[in-house]
Amino acid sequence: MVVDSQFDYGNTSLHGVAMTEAAFERLIAVESPYRYELIDGVIYDMTGSSPKHSAIVSRIEFLLTEQLGWNGPCRTHRDQYVAIPGKPPVVPDVVLTCDRADWDEEKYSRPFKIRSPLLAVEVLSPSTEKYDRTEKFRRYRLCPTLKIYMLVSQYEQKVELYRKVHDWQEEQYAVQQIIRLDPLEFIIPLTSLYRGIL
Repeated sequence: MVVDSQFDYGNTSLHGVAMTEAAFERLIAVESPYRYELIDGVIYDMTGSSPKHSAIVSRIEFLLTEQLGWNGPCRTHRDQYVAIPGKPPVVPDVVLTCDRADWDEEKYSRPFKIRSPLLAVEVLSPSTEKYDRTEKFRRYRLCPTLKIYMLVSQYEQKVELYRKVHDWQEEQYAVQQIIRLDPLEFIIPLTSLYRGIL
């Protein structure tokens, strides 16, 4: 029997369907335009976002990609599953990896999941902010390669950064500040991130 479940994410609720981890893994093994996440035995469709959310995600990916160069091992990805040791995979808005096995067609696993994330970015939405700050953050911290977790507001010029090297303590950045993504040696000026969006 399929049961429609509801998960409260702060101000709004998402509807999902009960599913086992094995069934979830079979579902995401097939290419699909949808992106699902399994939370407490219930699957939720995370596809779709506001135009502002989409614009911010595109800008973050652009700002990172232009600093990567074209010949190195690092790549950014959008809407791709990230493998989490001992937990169901998750889908960040943007993820950066420098492991060729995460993008080289001859090397990556099937079904495709990024296994060596260095940076995971989530643009906060009312429907998923609570999840991004709690359970999803807990899952990301299980990734041994992850160095930085970034939460980006879509309503004000504000970014929160959490670094493994600082024991995942919160750092806040606001208008006119520049985020330095050490040890990746990238920078993200908030004015560039939000220009024309906020």
